[in-house]
Parts: sequence; structure tokens; C-alpha cells
Amino acid sequence: MKNFKPVQDENKKVKHVRFLGLCKSCGLCISKCPAKALRFSDDKVGYYGLPAIEIDIDKCTACGMCERSCPEQAISVIDKRQAQPAKSKIKKSVKKKK
Repeated sequence: MKNFKPVQDENKKVKHVRFLGLCKSCGLCISKCPAKALRFSDDKVGYYGLPAIEIDIDKCTACGMCERSCPEQAISVIDKRQAQPAKSKIKKSVKKKK
């Protein structure tokens, strides 16, 4: 399936990677995004042929909430200011508390 190639958007602070072939268009990432940076696409489709997600990269804060909420792991967020995936920031902070 050609949709398994990653779709990337980035600016100076964040790199947002989406695998449209894994996106089931559930909308969890859209509902969890505190910056309201995600929306359904008008032209890109996901796994079931439903609209996949798009990002307004300039609104994205690299919090990683979309990545953590995606049940299909179709999203990867990298905070370029810290040069690590947003998901790993959470894991490190949890380990330090133990």
C-alpha cells in the first residue's frame, strides 16, 4: 500500500511524521491536541479510505499528546529543540520519579 510512506511536516521546533496507511481516522489525536493543530484532511485518506489527519505545523507545540493518544501509532512527534521524540520525554520523567 503506497500510504505506508511517512508524511512529514516540520519547522524549526518540531517534526511531525504521520503514517496515513496506519491511520484509522478515529479522531483521538484531533480531540486530544491542546493546540488544536490537527484536523481531518480534505484530500489525504487513511487505512479505511476515510480522511486522514493533517497538521498546522506552526500551531504544534511538540507536546506529543497526539502521538500518545493514537491507538495505531500512526504519529511520531520530535521536539527538535530537545532532539528527541516527544514520547520519550514522558518516559524519562516517569522513570526519574521512581
